[in-house]
Amino acid sequence: MSTVYGSELVARALENEGVEFVFTLSGVPSFGVYEALRDKGIRMIDVRHEQAAVLMAQGYARSTGRTGVAMVVPGPGVLNAVTGVANCYYGSAPVVLLAGQNRLTEYQLGAFHETDQLAIMKPITKWSAAVYESRRIAEYISIAFREASTGMPGPAFVEFPHDVLDGQVKMEEAVIPERYRTTARPHGDPALVAEAVSMLAVAKRPLILFGSGIIWSNAHEELLRFVETTRIPCVPTPQARGCVPEDHPLCCFTSRSRATAQSDVILFMGVRLNFVLGFGRPPRFNPDARTIQVDVAPQEIGRNRPIDVGIVGDAGAVLKQLTEQWKSTGAVGNDSWAKELKTAEEAKKKKWSTWTGSSKKPINPVRLCHEIAQFLDRDAIVTIDGGEILDFARNLIPSYTPGARLNPGVTGLLGIGIPYAIAAKLAHPDRQVLSVCGDGAFGFNGMEMDTAARHGAPIVVVVSNNACWAVCSNMQKGIYGPDAAVCTLLSCTRYDLLAQALDCYGETVEDPDEIRPALERAFNSGKPALLNVITDPDTMSYSMSGQLKDLPVREKK
Repeated sequence: MSTVYGSELVARALENEGVEFVFTLSGVPSFGVYEALRDKGIRMIDVRHEQAAVLMAQGYARSTGRTGVAMVVPGPGVLNAVTGVANCYYGSAPVVLLAGQNRLTEYQLGAFHETDQLAIMKPITKWSAAVYESRRIAEYISIAFREASTGMPGPAFVEFPHDVLDGQVKMEEAVIPERYRTTARPHGDPALVAEAVSMLAVAKRPLILFGSGIIWSNAHEELLRFVETTRIPCVPTPQARGCVPEDHPLCCFTSRSRATAQSDVILFMGVRLNFVLGFGRPPRFNPDARTIQVDVAPQEIGRNRPIDVGIVGDAGAVLKQLTEQWKSTGAVGNDSWAKELKTAEEAKKKKWSTWTGSSKKPINPVRLCHEIAQFLDRDAIVTIDGGEILDFARNLIPSYTPGARLNPGVTGLLGIGIPYAIAAKLAHPDRQVLSVCGDGAFGFNGMEMDTAARHGAPIVVVVSNNACWAVCSNMQKGIYGPDAAVCTLLSCTRYDLLAQALDCYGETVEDPDEIRPALERAFNSGKPALLNVITDPDTMSYSMSGQLKDLPVREKK
């Protein structure tokens, strides 16, 4: 009669889920699990800060569509992971966080690392629990994966007291779940699908606005089929870019504001109507527009805006229904509205073109982003991390494939760029992976360049080094006057030398004509690489200029 340790059941459960990587930071409670993972051939990626472990799990999830896994020690390890978990929660990313906990025999005695971890995690996870019996470890992990990956995705948390991990169980008594979650996709109500198609078919300016629900449903092919069948223009949210290639004649990302303000019928597909979309309300949206909303989560239907047709269902399943219904009616699409939006996009590109060829020093960040866009492969994965540089990059660096654009998400969290990039590179070793970071954002998780070097993840990091927190500086000056910027200056640091010290390739770029050659050298180095690009702090994005117009200028008395 064989026995097994609790730590071995953790590894078995992860193996059953097909887990490739566990992102972690070493600590005593994890040692038994590490040994079991090693026996199973599951790679452990040890990081320099627990926040980065969770962000890597999120980056893995977002670039693959699969559930990411992180593991941390109790107390400070869990506390350091909180920001990453919250980012997963508000960004609806399927991540399972495993953590140690004090021995049951030491409960509430004031033990080392003693922390009420469940109370901390409950508000920022879909599900959180502690395992008190060794034989049920795999069962709890299976629940965590089910909760994280079904319905609207999100993080799940499981903690294991040290003596539960060390406990021995007879193998026949261990609960090893099989076939414990559905693979079915919930379809929409056929009557509501028919009503939605009827509305779209008679619209003069219809629009499809899609979000990360397309990613998690793996529905990009169904989306493209529906778009091309109906000839309706589509616009992604930042988290869904690339699901329809952005050079497609019906994808109108950079004319989103015009599209939402002028559309008469809008199909919201797997998207939350949050601040990114002006809550779905005027002036961002036409107040008279009729609306259709499709979401797997019933509580999202009608949130923040009245809905004419609300369909609860999986994005891919409902898109297939919509396509079949459209074809059955004999409706004919008209792409004249899409052409109008594409014309607006071209006009916007011309505005940027005054800067894309700039030879100015320090380098214009628009020129930097333009050069990056011209250099990258079509299937390159790009992470964007920062404030002002994010705004430049989102307008100038396009996306063509699902899961290839990784932004901070609705929290605006800084420091995501390098962790996301490392995870994406590990998951997609044959694709270019590049992170564009502001110098401020780089400071949060810059030491993860060491993680990239140790684990053979040759990402390229481009630091836009303008030696300041540009968004804060510009806003302070806009409100209080040109001399009012406080707590916004940074040193013009040689981040390339830091990279070299961590056994990475590093280079400073000061001439705009050297950007592309430097990118070539970085990608050819075979190492994680960092380009320290000296950029102009006074170049302001158009959206920032627009925000400054609305700021309440305060005059000193």
